[in-house]
Amino acid sequence: MLGGMNGGKFEFRRVRRRFRQPLVTGRGVVEAADRLLLRTEADGQVGYGEAAPWPGFPTEDADAIAEVLRGAQGSLARLRASVDAAGGALPCLAAALSSCAHWTEIESFAGALPCAGLLPALTAEAVDAKAAEGYRVLKAKIGADTDLAAARALIARTPGATFRLDANGGLELGAARRWAELARELAAVEFLEQPLPPGHPGYASLGPEKIALDESFLTPGGPGWEGPVVVKPALAGDWDALMRWRRTRAGAVVYSSVFETAFGRQAALWLAAQDPRAGTVGFDTLGRFEMDGRDRHHAGPLARGRLDIVWHDLWKEMA
Repeated sequence: MLGGMNGGKFEFRRVRRRFRQPLVTGRGVVEAADRLLLRTEADGQVGYGEAAPWPGFPTEDADAIAEVLRGAQGSLARLRASVDAAGGALPCLAAALSSCAHWTEIESFAGALPCAGLLPALTAEAVDAKAAEGYRVLKAKIGADTDLAAARALIARTPGATFRLDANGGLELGAARRWAELARELAAVEFLEQPLPPGHPGYASLGPEKIALDESFLTPGGPGWEGPVVVKPALAGDWDALMRWRRTRAGAVVYSSVFETAFGRQAALWLAAQDPRAGTVGFDTLGRFEMDGRDRHHAGPLARGRLDIVWHDLWKEMA
């Protein structure tokens, strides 16, 4: 699973990050995010990874991750064996170990990918502010109480912008159909993301055109879908398996953040950059937390890796 990482040892740290303002999604309000950071040593190489579960996704939670890490007692071989034995039930830990395995490449990544702007609200003021910052693709959260007619008018008044509408699985089927019609009618809407809860039978009637799966997808072992899928590297399981899957998939893949620290962000951007068809990523997540020193990248319409972070020093600061 993780070639070249025979034996070895690891240590981990658990950190909690509080949002400056609670994050409102289509499924509710998120006030804080728990993260478990890994540092591995194997074959003379040091690696870093981040296990970053996120509400609404069917992964292991932070407590379960911490339990597995404690049980491995610092043995990297034992940790790998536990993740393998889980049979895909520990995708966050598998992703973190993938980051550790590829860290030599990850820390050398300084490339840039076009990034969508995350709107705090679907309002003219928010759209204008993000457009002024240089964002050309804008992501908006929608829910059962979002005014479809107002959204249509706002999109129409913003020439040159492309919109991604994310419901986080919070719509009923009737509303999902109306939003799907809007997305297909307006060229400026790239897609409607996760309109229904995971597993909802209504996806069969909605069809894949301009309907993107997010919470429903998770890893390549998830449901087959001809439409776009959103991949969150921190939740996607083994990255080598993910990259093999991507090489055989014809449909669009959008790479997206789950509000990682600098460790997870650097790694996730590297992974997205391995896909020559990556397109515009969803990493406008900086500056959302209380000042905790755990963001080190720069915000903006280009999401860049950084060569000037001293990762060992940052690790020590996480204590």
